[in-house]
Amino acid sequence: KSMIYCVVWKRDDKYEMFTNTIFESEEKAIEFKDKQKSMRKKHDCRVVEFDYKYFKGVNENERWPNQFVEVAYENGLDFEKPEIIAETGWKTYDLLNAISETNFTQKYDYVSLLIGVNNQFNSRSIDEFEEDLNKLMDKMNSLKKSNGNIIIVSIPDWGYTPFGNSYNREVISSEINLFNNSLINFANSNGLKYVDVTEISRRALNESNLLASDNLHPSGLMYLEWAKKIYETWID
Repeated sequence: KSMIYCVVWKRDDKYEMFTNTIFESEEKAIEFKDKQKSMRKKHDCRVVEFDYKYFKGVNENERWPNQFVEVAYENGLDFEKPEIIAETGWKTYDLLNAISETNFTQKYDYVSLLIGVNNQFNSRSIDEFEEDLNKLMDKMNSLKKSNGNIIIVSIPDWGYTPFGNSYNREVISSEINLFNNSLINFANSNGLKYVDVTEISRRALNESNLLASDNLHPSGLMYLEWAKKIYETWID
């Protein structure tokens, strides 16, 4: 499970976050709560656990790989239904483990990689990220046909969402940029195409229709914009 924790307190008969901080471990959340002695004397202050996968996002047919297939079809190319490996909340090592544990029965003409936002969210290091990218390169080469094609998709910026309001947007964006710089260098060094969807994601700050109902993940509309840009970069 990908659990995260926050500290809430009761005010006016309603529980709300005591600070704009979310913790990746229960121990850190409890330590923070226990330091709030003045608050605990006056209010019911407690640690709350919730699953990151609670944030559902969109329906399957609205995810960008499926919309990519539709965009390609409208442009005269007939793709099979995409096989999506990664799941919500995964970090690079989760994807590596899943690929290793899956028995693939075919090779693919096209392979895309969109990973890293949860490395950033969980404060994983850039060095670890780059090491895992090199391992993922080996995995992708084993999945594609000899003349297959790989594209690297940038990490979206979740700091520009209502969920991101609980954090420091400037810090998030700065870290997202660092991870994306690693992806750009990785793509360049391996002769791969790279597409930037990050700037589309940052428009969500002023365009709420680009977000799903969970106020975190992209909506079908944003994913459609991604699909069109990825098609133009990858295929067109």
